[in-house]
Amino acid sequence: TGGRAGLAAPHIINVSFPGLRGEVLVHALEERGVCASTGAACSSRRAAPSHVLRAMGLPAAEVAGALRFSFSTFTTEAEVDAAVAAVAAAAAELEAFVRR
Repeated sequence: TGGRAGLAAPHIINVSFPGLRGEVLVHALEERGVCASTGAACSSRRAAPSHVLRAMGLPAAEVAGALRFSFSTFTTEAEVDAAVAAVAAAAAELEAFVRR
């Protein structure tokens, strides 16, 4: 959702975890064997928040906690299920350290 028909990339999803830092989540997921990114592939070396997400009007907390997942025709349902479980576990673990 959110994209115009024909202009979206159906193999890429962006998920935000407000209150958590995307970079911290990326490292927690790497430890669990899941690859994710905090920005577009063309800006992977930049530390700045995603200009695309900011242009979409997302709040700063959502931009800071954003992760990008890319899929291929070779990605299996089992791999997606494992990634979802790893994301849930990593986010829950990190939430325990967040001060509110």
